[in-house]
Amino acid sequence: MTGRLRALASNERDGHGGGAGVGIVGGGLLGLSLAHRLVGAGVPVTVYEAAPRLGGLAGTTRIGGVEVDRFYHAVTLSDDRVLALAGELGLRDSMRFRPLGAGFYHDGRIASMSTPRQLLSDQARLDDEPIESFVRRTAGARLWERLWRPLLDSKFDGLYHDLPATYLWSRMRRVSGTRDRAGREVMGWIRGGYQELVDRLAEAIRARGGEVLTSTPVRFIPSLNGRAQGVLLDSGMRRHDWVVTTLLRRNLGGMLSPELEDRLEPDRCRYMGIVCVVARVRRSVSPFYALNITDRRIPLTSVVETTHVVDPRHVGGHLVYVPRYVRPDSPDLARPSDELTREYLGHVRRMFPGFRPDTDVIASQVARADIAEPVHAFGVTPRLPALVQAPGLVMASAAHVYPDIVHGQAILGVAERVAAELRRLLPVPQDTTTQRSAA
Repeated sequence: MTGRLRALASNERDGHGGGAGVGIVGGGLLGLSLAHRLVGAGVPVTVYEAAPRLGGLAGTTRIGGVEVDRFYHAVTLSDDRVLALAGELGLRDSMRFRPLGAGFYHDGRIASMSTPRQLLSDQARLDDEPIESFVRRTAGARLWERLWRPLLDSKFDGLYHDLPATYLWSRMRRVSGTRDRAGREVMGWIRGGYQELVDRLAEAIRARGGEVLTSTPVRFIPSLNGRAQGVLLDSGMRRHDWVVTTLLRRNLGGMLSPELEDRLEPDRCRYMGIVCVVARVRRSVSPFYALNITDRRIPLTSVVETTHVVDPRHVGGHLVYVPRYVRPDSPDLARPSDELTREYLGHVRRMFPGFRPDTDVIASQVARADIAEPVHAFGVTPRLPALVQAPGLVMASAAHVYPDIVHGQAILGVAERVAAELRRLLPVPQDTTTQRSAA
């Protein structure tokens, strides 16, 4: 902490500064949905987002002058929290659901993919079994070698041996949630993507008296006698009864005071990064929404054509995402974008010989995040970090998603748990008490 910021923090401890209620660090889907729940319960809330725009990894970017999702997102029929929130914010009429399919690329060929139903039960038992032994025991060595091992290799950049079998349960449960009553795979899209959802959340928070601040990085979370005091901004100190950080532990970067840092439990997660080439193209490339890759001659995770769900007219063409999940030290996170684009789209052409990047691509962009997704390893307990790790400080992030995989539905579930915990810890607001008495 610089001398200027240290002085500002000292002034606050001496009685200067202001603010109350809950300060939330991070204006992504988790931070905003939490703020929305709290402000609806009468709790004063301020959300601090360092970037000029809300949304984080769920937000949009501009490719060739058109706004598209930075990374790919979809809504399933079983995403009841997302559907309810969209309805509350007036977005249900802007949702579009379509039947689609998933496939895999194996031994140089493309085929459709079905769901192994036997993986959808006994989740608790799967926590205690490594993924490889479970698949070999239930599906056989051939299916492990031919399908699951290369799929996991592509998803976890070769580091999958420490995964619990729960990962397959959560993945198959997610796929099962896309099925309609006729058994078809159906997925949906909010017009404007999750960006529209977070922007509507911000509007609703402000309409109820909460604050949502962009281009406002939190530099430090000071403490006094072991309790978090608020947040330190470039403009000065703002005091809060509770501070919630929605950043993954590895992204905190010295933000906490030393005495708060000392209170934290060990970080039991490891993390995956992601490198993704996003291309607007003139015509459809793949017959599937998601094409998983088991042929390891293609060093990618998948090819995702979101315009099987997203209206192509909305994005001025078709959208193809070419992701590769990588370890945080992967050289792909630092390679030149034009080099990555040529290589990744070259692999797409190998899978789809009719695709011509030089003529079919309208515009493209490389999206990267070195810390994108937590991984809960086999044999690690407790699975989930504590929400309250120091007085006045709540640590909430995608690391609290388990056994599900990380997606919007699961993130809203974390927001529900945090909101319930804070309502238990905070005094009941006076106006809320009056409303309850009147009721």
